[in-house]
Amino acid sequence: METKLNFTEKVSKLIFLEFKKESIPRIFKIEVNENLYLPVRPLRVADKVKNNEKFEKIPVSFFIEGMFYVLGGDENFKFNHIYIDILNSNKEEAVEYIKGIVFEEVKKSSYEDAYILLKGLLEIERNVENYDKIIMILEELRKIDKNFQQEELSILDQAEKLQGYYKVYFNKAVIYYEQEKYEDAWFYISTYIEKGKDNSKNVLELKHILSNIRQYDKGKALVYDKPKEALMYLIPLLDEFSNDAILNFNIAVAYRVLGNYEKAIYYLNESVAIDSSIVEVINELGLNYAALNNYDIAIKYLRKAFEATKSIEVCTNLIMCYLNNGDTKQAKLHFDIAKKINPKDEIVLQLSKVLE
Repeated sequence: METKLNFTEKVSKLIFLEFKKESIPRIFKIEVNENLYLPVRPLRVADKVKNNEKFEKIPVSFFIEGMFYVLGGDENFKFNHIYIDILNSNKEEAVEYIKGIVFEEVKKSSYEDAYILLKGLLEIERNVENYDKIIMILEELRKIDKNFQQEELSILDQAEKLQGYYKVYFNKAVIYYEQEKYEDAWFYISTYIEKGKDNSKNVLELKHILSNIRQYDKGKALVYDKPKEALMYLIPLLDEFSNDAILNFNIAVAYRVLGNYEKAIYYLNESVAIDSSIVEVINELGLNYAALNNYDIAIKYLRKAFEATKSIEVCTNLIMCYLNNGDTKQAKLHFDIAKKINPKDEIVLQLSKVLE
């Protein structure tokens, strides 16, 4: 994933200093079996250079910060298991120190660095407080870069294991809504309301939006096979979305399938009034006028649709209208065009029996 690659790159830019294994117990109160490379963020060393301080006098706290940074930035780093042991052996001081560093990063709006440090902190201390902080930071990062959606979902999966930490479900619902995974979003908003007992305005608004989307999707899916049922889902949505051209279009298609061409034309005209650029609506008007044997008007709409799409389907519909209107010349002319588009089209092959 792009963000993980970016974090690994950040880790690669740290400065790693080698420590003899004999020196580690004196510094960190823990035994190790090999020489160890400990990380320092370059900005810390740069500050010391600016202040003319000796390079060898680097505070232990800088290495503490560096270890948290590596844990958060590269989960596969060679020395991670040793860093975890070191930090756990100095847990109280290390955790308190890194929380202060995170606070400073957030104050500077360095959200990505704050996130990496907090992610490292979660390897040492997983609790509601730390998850609250990291989720808050991820919310900010997600506003800047949608790539953080998946990163946040990964953290939310972890947080979900904390007993009674129900806000995770709301955050997941929001992300899945942004990703247009509406069934997943519906599951999590419903779970959040049920478990979290939260009926606040923003929660109920999201649920209402998702309910409308699901209702629309159900109606749209039924337009051709069960048009009456489709209308039961779609028409009530006009109370809120009367200015939605596509909603009006789908209602019109359902009425055409039912054979109610006048009503279909009504809703198609409503759609055109909202947005006259939708070619499917223009084509649909042509089909409905053709069904009413009003071929002159049907041809007008179908020609317009064909000019925009060069679709074989629209072309064959246009040919049928010309034939029914007694205009053999235009029918043959458009039949020649249809053969050039797709000579093996089923309708073109049928028309060849009439026009050749």
